[in-house]
Parts: sequence; C-alpha cells; structure tokens
Amino acid sequence: MPTIYKDHFGLDLSTALLYSTVTSCAGLAGCLLVALTVDRVGRRNTVIRCMAAAALCLLLLGLTAGGTASSVLVWTSLAAVFLFGSNICLYLYTPELFPTRIRALGSSVGGAMNRLGVILGPIVVGALYAGGAIGTVFVTLAVVAVAGSLSAAAWAEETSGRTLEDVAP
Repeated sequence: MPTIYKDHFGLDLSTALLYSTVTSCAGLAGCLLVALTVDRVGRRNTVIRCMAAAALCLLLLGLTAGGTASSVLVWTSLAAVFLFGSNICLYLYTPELFPTRIRALGSSVGGAMNRLGVILGPIVVGALYAGGAIGTVFVTLAVVAVAGSLSAAAWAEETSGRTLEDVAP
C-alpha cells in the first residue's frame, strides 16, 4: 500500500506509511470486533460475512479505481476491518475442526497455507500493479475474498456451541 500511495497518488513516504498504519489499525479494530462477537454470530457465519464484506469493499474500490488517496484509505481500511476479522476468526476456528490426535498437524498446515498467502499476496499485487492498473489490484483481491466467502458457505462446518468431541471425534 505505501508504494501505491507514493507512486500512484504522489504522497510523500511519511504520509504513505501513515495511511498504511491507519489501515492496519482499522484491521486491529476488526479483530477486536470479531473477538467480541464470534461466539454469538458463529465461526462459519463470521468468516462468510467478513470475507463477503471485504470483497464488496475491495470490489467497489477496484471499480472506481481509487479516485483519490483518501478514498483508497477509507475503502482499504474498511476491507481491513473485515479481512483481519476473518483471519483472527480462523485462528480460533481451525483447531476446532481437527480431532485431538491431529489438531497440531491440522493447525500447522492451515497456518502454513496462511503464510503462503502472505508471501504470495505481495508478489501478485506487485505484478498486477507493475502495469499501473490500480483497479485490477483491488478487483483481484476482491475475487480472492469472494472465493473465501463462497468456500466457507459451501464447506465450512459450524462449531460454535459444540464440544470438540462432537465436532471432530
């Protein structure tokens, strides 16, 4: 994000980093929001809704191609609320899906896939942005979030209010 703010919008480095920090702080607020509501809303519904809301924010941003730096700040911060929220929920949800005998392995594999996304994300964004198409970056991220929401809707099992033995014997 700092590169987009700096190169695309001509912001100085200090402001670009400040905007990125604001977005990260918004994501932290999303983590807090999910932590306070996930037991009432449910793990599955939290992931579905957060990913869908993030996709909507990113899609709107992508289709408007981020007219101003401040609009990018607002929309990416809103998306961060939902993306960080779904991510923190997955840290709670993933271990609940595996029987005790393989819980550590299952959580580790899930964590490794998360890290793979963290590694590949900036590479893909950099490749997309290299062409100068800021809208394409956000639409692509929206598509990934939609895929996450639809995957959870299709295959995720609700674990809230159930014992671990009932979920994964």
